[in-house]
Amino acid sequence: EHWFKLHCLFAVEPVVPMASASSRDVTIEFEAAGGDDELETKSAGEARELVAGRPEKRAKLGVGDGDGAAEPGANERHVSSVVLGMVSPVFEAMLSSGMLETASRRIKVSRDVGTARQFDDFYECVSPLTARAARMTEENVDGILAFSDYYQVESLKQECNRVLLELPHSAARLIQAHKYGMFDQYSRCVKALAADASQPDLSALQHYPSVLLEVARLMQAHLAEELKRRPAFEPANQSGFSASRLTVGPFFFERQTPRALLSTNLHRS
Repeated sequence: EHWFKLHCLFAVEPVVPMASASSRDVTIEFEAAGGDDELETKSAGEARELVAGRPEKRAKLGVGDGDGAAEPGANERHVSSVVLGMVSPVFEAMLSSGMLETASRRIKVSRDVGTARQFDDFYECVSPLTARAARMTEENVDGILAFSDYYQVESLKQECNRVLLELPHSAARLIQAHKYGMFDQYSRCVKALAADASQPDLSALQHYPSVLLEVARLMQAHLAEELKRRPAFEPANQSGFSASRLTVGPFFFERQTPRALLSTNLHRS
């Protein structure tokens, strides 16, 4: 009976021989400056649509017998399809769903996704042959994040988020968190920028009005709290406002609080 069940199981899902994690059977081609990324955009886009809405597939990385690191070279890397397919549903779809990459065993990466060096850092983190020794630092976390987000390696993306939470806040980090949907990092950067007494440069947020508005609103809330703690007879300017300068891009605007607001919180003689 036991062997009959095994026979039925394999009859439904036959075992397909797979290459080892050290077998470099896929070539990753990186677009040079000025290249055409239409092919990559179409193929990767189709793969991302194919896995969208499907339950996430996660498999534990196995252990190979050789060195699975990427080959040195300017615009190409030779890597294992087994490793890519195990960690990324997008790579898996591109290599097993009848797309162009399935037959050619070549995947073209747009310069908008990342560089060959950034892919090296990404692959080092996901390969079972190098992952334990891989180190994520301030210097390489941005590239690893870009690849892990684009190719939907969620566990590695969360690790990037943990590293970024320990790094100094900035407008650029806030934009990055907004772009990649990292809510913890986004909230931390918004609060830190709004409370930053050094008047941080927010010029990078000009193209992200919703993000800029959120920071400005929180700055206003901080100002209101500050006004509550000020002495009752703090001098106001000639227009009757107590003002605090806020830097937003290449220009300034005054955060102003009318005397009427002050009178509700402060005692007067």
